[in-house]
Amino acid sequence: MERTKEERFKQLSDQIIEIAVGNFEFRYKPSPRLDAIDTVGVLLNMLSEEITFFNFGSYANSFLRPAPVILIFDSKGKLKNCSSCFLEILGYAQVPQESELSIDSYLTEYSIPLFTEEFNNVTQESNPRVFPLDFNTANKRIFKSNCSLTLLTHKKEHQYALLIYEDFKLEDLKERSGAPKKQIKSVRSRSARNRIFAKNLRMYCLRNLDKPLPSLRDIGLLHRTNATKIKAEFKKAFGMTIYQFHLSERLKRAALLLQTTDSSVKEISRKCGFNSAAHFSRCFKKNYDQTPLSYKGL
Repeated sequence: MERTKEERFKQLSDQIIEIAVGNFEFRYKPSPRLDAIDTVGVLLNMLSEEITFFNFGSYANSFLRPAPVILIFDSKGKLKNCSSCFLEILGYAQVPQESELSIDSYLTEYSIPLFTEEFNNVTQESNPRVFPLDFNTANKRIFKSNCSLTLLTHKKEHQYALLIYEDFKLEDLKERSGAPKKQIKSVRSRSARNRIFAKNLRMYCLRNLDKPLPSLRDIGLLHRTNATKIKAEFKKAFGMTIYQFHLSERLKRAALLLQTTDSSVKEISRKCGFNSAAHFSRCFKKNYDQTPLSYKGL
């Protein structure tokens, strides 16, 4: 049910209060209206993202280590082992051996769907893809890092290794020798904003896999920017257009549903935002070289 104007104003008020007390994880959820209230909410979301990036940069860098931190977990996401410094970095006390914590319990709300996406598509590649994740620290801060995920093939039961690279922002935050300080600050600020912007666009796509994306103009209205910047920054960050990425993720989701559920092709096409089963079948065959029905029967 759509929220009333009073409820939306209250959410804006709650977010401002959370920012004031230092909680930058609270996010306003835009309504389908995309009106002035939503514009303020989106701007507050962007403010929280940028404060998080700059305020906690030195915190992450203060724990730099040359080797990645490693987390081992099972197919249900339960932690089995981890590098001894992992809990130290996040500021947590040692966890008793008998406790079974999920890896999700350390991730921020907005990193969980990103991690789930990578987990569902994990491979045995020797050079796995690198992707960003945010971890909650014990004192309510955020530890940002680049990670990669791999499957441990030598285990009898499936186990996975998450490699956390702590020098995520070292390259962007360090000063280059001989470069003017004002120029460094300007480039660093612009780079950070563009990275946050591209990340927000990607998360927007992943949260809307059940429907086609609107026009670039409407996406621009939601993110307070223009179509040209969306095209350029998304292509620069992910090597494809925002629509190509969104279609690819919808097809991945469809492939997973075809093999793990008893839902019909028509129902899956609807869940993945396709206008018709025929359109879904054409897109799926073009991407997977077989029809959804054939893929489901594998």
